[in-house]
Amino acid sequence: NTNYSGDRVSSNDDFVDAVAKRNVEMTVQHIREKSQLLKHMEDEKKIKIVGSMYNLQNGSIEFF
Repeated sequence: NTNYSGDRVSSNDDFVDAVAKRNVEMTVQHIREKSQLLKHMEDEKKIKIVGSMYNLQNGSIEFF
C-alpha cells in the first residue's frame, strides 16, 4: 500500500502484513484482467474471485 506510513522494513510486522495483503489484492486484480473466462464467470455470478490471508499465529483466515 503506497499510503503506509510506518517503517518500511521487514522487521516491522505491520508493514510485512500490508505488503502481503497488497500482493493478494494485486493477484486478484491480475486474475480478473488476464482471464476473460474467469472474469466473465464472476460477472455472471457463477464464481467469486476473492483474496485471503492465513494468520500463522492463530490459524484464522481473512477473506477480502
